[in-house]
Amino acid sequence: MTDFFTRSSRGALLAVLTSVTVLATACTAGPAPGPKVVHGDGGDSAAEADANRLPTLSAPERDLNYSDCGSKLADKYDVETPDTVQLDCAAFQVPVNPDDPDSAPLLITVVRGKLAETPADAAPLVLTTGTDLPSSRLAMNFGSSTLAPLLAKHPIVAIDRRGVGQSAPVDCLTSEQRSTIINDGASGSRDVEARTTALAKAAREGADICNDTLEPDQLKYATVDAAADIEQLRARWQVDRIGIVGVGQGSAVALAYQARHPGNVGRLILDSPIGLNTQAAPAAAATAAGVQNSLSTFARRCSDVGCSLGSDGRAMLNRVIAAGASGALPGLSDTSILTAITTALAVDPTGPDGLKKLADAISAADRGNADALKDLAAASRSLRDTDGQLLSRCNDMLGRPGLADIPKLARTWGADAPMTANSAALSLARCDGWGNAGAAPAPSSFPIPPLVLLGLNDPINGLKSAEALTPLLVTTGAEPVSVSWDGLGYSVLTRSECAAQLVVDYLGDKRLTGPAERACPA
Repeated sequence: MTDFFTRSSRGALLAVLTSVTVLATACTAGPAPGPKVVHGDGGDSAAEADANRLPTLSAPERDLNYSDCGSKLADKYDVETPDTVQLDCAAFQVPVNPDDPDSAPLLITVVRGKLAETPADAAPLVLTTGTDLPSSRLAMNFGSSTLAPLLAKHPIVAIDRRGVGQSAPVDCLTSEQRSTIINDGASGSRDVEARTTALAKAAREGADICNDTLEPDQLKYATVDAAADIEQLRARWQVDRIGIVGVGQGSAVALAYQARHPGNVGRLILDSPIGLNTQAAPAAAATAAGVQNSLSTFARRCSDVGCSLGSDGRAMLNRVIAAGASGALPGLSDTSILTAITTALAVDPTGPDGLKKLADAISAADRGNADALKDLAAASRSLRDTDGQLLSRCNDMLGRPGLADIPKLARTWGADAPMTANSAALSLARCDGWGNAGAAPAPSSFPIPPLVLLGLNDPINGLKSAEALTPLLVTTGAEPVSVSWDGLGYSVLTRSECAAQLVVDYLGDKRLTGPAERACPA
């Protein structure tokens, strides 16, 4: 069934994205060209040049005060310092309430990546990962050769969402509450109902403390507020338009920015996107299915390179996750094991050596030695399970189901997603008692055709999550160019040189021509 998700999700989503373009441009009926591997962008005829021209992106008139921070970030995230890219950090203040300039200030941080040859007058590209993980952590992957074609022409400025990473971090939960929440109520029992009760109790108690700590601004960590911080950055730069890359949940931030400031968007790249304002249960179901498929892809490709998961890696993954759920691996729950594995797949190398290293940690745990997996779990907690991320996710969660529904959802989703269903369903109880900021504004149009990069094996949100984007594209008459990538990892842009080169073309002064549906090789 997991292989089915890959084929059907990819086909359905690409078909819808392609049909959006066909309908919007009123093309005559005819056979669809099908996906094509990207080889660059063709030129327009002279008669079409003016119609296809895009607004110019400019370098900041007044830039931030940057300082070198590559080594500092490497220490913070316990990774090697990139030696092929210059990483500089800066910060700026924003009002905690975007509608009240006199409200308390928050410090928002950014990381700029560039090469020695990046032109000083090049327009930057703003990147946000939203609540998935700190954008500053993804910036540590800018040193790969993948991004060289893009960084040689444009710097990338990664902005940590407020409450996430280095931007106004939040610390309000007790250690016991935090542990219960990030382990989804695991206490040696595989009973989802009992875990739901324990998790909801910790969530409500934590909400009371955090509300008292953050009052009156506990609802100012939503997607719309993150979008307002990007507008503050644009205003400080004193540029008319910016190019935005929204990765994963960051795509919702980019879309909310497009809705609030359509005239200020010069280019819009939705990388491994999710839907905007998707109801909580359908969003969790899509994540469960998509991440399950990514884990199956990991097991299959791991087998291909002879890693220690063996020929039936899914069976071993199931055993280790089940051991975490039953308490057989002290210090690890099923949720923490899933987060550890998917985070490693998201940000670490996924070539043969990277797959073998992750597989060795999992197979050792299967034999009873979970030390390496515990180290991965500890690293993943600081990237994906901070108090600020919980606060922001709860601010954004729409239509949370009742606690009694969670065990039923886990059983239903478990038929197709046995490794991920319980954690996906239980995550819905993490926001019990927390406030919701309401739906973010949705774009009414896309004057600039968006570029959509589809990661078929995204380990954080999964490909299925991107399907929720299609109704918005249809109703607004958008004309997207979509690119699918069959590699394994989070963020197509930072993993695929083919996609990076296409983004270079997209940042030029004219619309992309050629097929609306494309593919980049893994």
